[in-house]
Amino acid sequence: KRLVAYHEAGHAVMGALTPGFDAVGKVTIVPRSSGAGGFTLFVPDDERTDSGLYSRKYLEATLRVALGGRVAEEVVYGADEVTTGASSDLQR
Repeated sequence: KRLVAYHEAGHAVMGALTPGFDAVGKVTIVPRSSGAGGFTLFVPDDERTDSGLYSRKYLEATLRVALGGRVAEEVVYGADEVTTGASSDLQR
């Protein structure tokens, strides 16, 4: 659970520190039936949701936030201990 907590915190911190990115709505480390060890929920603004249009800046921010979990794992546990959870973040 500790690794999952660091991983999800990495997403949440990156989301909170990335200008123009969605607000952090919820962070949990409670395992889900979908196989996820936890998740971070981001709440997009209404305008972005309604239009369905995404700028390059927003898409790049999405990649940074997705990599935040991996970076947190690497900082805490080292590059050799990064899990497959970090790679599945990029598949979205």
